[in-house]
Amino acid sequence: MTLRIACAAALICVAALIGAACAAPAPALTVTSAPTATAAPTVSPAPTATTMPTAVPAPTATPVARQLTIWVAEPAEAQSAIAAELQQAAQAGNFQLAIIPRDPDGLLISLATDRLLGLPPPDLIWADQEALIGLLADQVLAPLDIQLPDDLLPGLRTLASSNNTLWGAPITAQDMLLLLYQLDRSPPATAADLVAAAQAARTSERAGFVQGWGAARWFAPWFYAAGGSFTNPDGTEPTLDTPAMTTTLTLLRDLYRATPRNGDSYARGQRLLAKGFAAYAIDGDWAWATYHAISDTFQIGIAPLPSFNDNPARSLIGGSLLMRYRDGQATPEDVMTLLATLYQPEVQLRLSAALGRLPARRELLTDASIQTDPVRAITAMQATDAPGLAPTPAARCAIFGVESYLYSATTGDLPINEAPLRMQRAALACLHQFVQP
Repeated sequence: MTLRIACAAALICVAALIGAACAAPAPALTVTSAPTATAAPTVSPAPTATTMPTAVPAPTATPVARQLTIWVAEPAEAQSAIAAELQQAAQAGNFQLAIIPRDPDGLLISLATDRLLGLPPPDLIWADQEALIGLLADQVLAPLDIQLPDDLLPGLRTLASSNNTLWGAPITAQDMLLLLYQLDRSPPATAADLVAAAQAARTSERAGFVQGWGAARWFAPWFYAAGGSFTNPDGTEPTLDTPAMTTTLTLLRDLYRATPRNGDSYARGQRLLAKGFAAYAIDGDWAWATYHAISDTFQIGIAPLPSFNDNPARSLIGGSLLMRYRDGQATPEDVMTLLATLYQPEVQLRLSAALGRLPARRELLTDASIQTDPVRAITAMQATDAPGLAPTPAARCAIFGVESYLYSATTGDLPINEAPLRMQRAALACLHQFVQP
């Protein structure tokens, strides 16, 4: 998985509709004329009382449930489980929810296309933290003025907020890295042990170690453990030209010496690991479907990331969030109504099991249904302290700066002592584009 910033446009079209009411006249009253005089007047009988018409009560209007539209930008295999929980949440809130599946990679293009065509926008969007970044860049999100659960994982709070404003309510946690190893090996406890074990395992027929070499996601756990940070404390400026950067790049170069001799791409590394031709790997919880597609007999050892620099390695955490579209009809109260159901423990655990992710709430990580699943159990061990990357220009530009030189510094094409300053300059140049008037 890579971190990305996106935006787009394209075309199509569509249409409108109408309705009416009625009433009835009151009955007429008749008047009797006065009698004419006669020699022997006769007595007229008393008139019978006319019965007054009874009032007909006005018909009671049948309440019409509000209807909101939500776009769900998730992989096809996740759509049905998410839709089922959203419909139950809407039913509990007494409104109707039209759920529109969207391709995660095409979300921003779909929104831009509908804007061009004048089509109604969604009221709500369910998507991950990468989509949130793109939506914020396009300025199409409305803030959520709501209270999140006290036990929400801290990294999820970070990735959902900028400038003290909450932009999305995290529902699931995901996208964390794990150490994978062949069952004839053992999991190293430290990064130094991993380097030694991976280099010793490398042969002409077997890679010692594989991962995604050019992406900041694989760089981040060691960078945090070395005391680094992508930005300064107030999140306004990248901080890449530091000793922690040099320390981290040195580790990555040492690990790189154990890569396959004939190709170091991420996809190739996955194939080698799935077929037993790589001893160790670092990969994410999202990758299981890929491994099982490569080998239907795939079995692997799973462990937390080794410590580094006497500190735990801290994988970035991701999440799927419920967001409010700026031009939609949903209110913060509507979001709270849905969240009242979506944050219920039983709903969180059902989504966790169906999607292979973690609940967003920390107190649920010890549930038996998670602890008996090897992948989720190991991921849960790292989730409480996993950092989230704030959706700010400085943080995103820091990622851009790192990825501009990460691969060349790791392979040795760029001297390590030159990389930190180059990364910082690239990040600052990126940030300058964001702050242009």
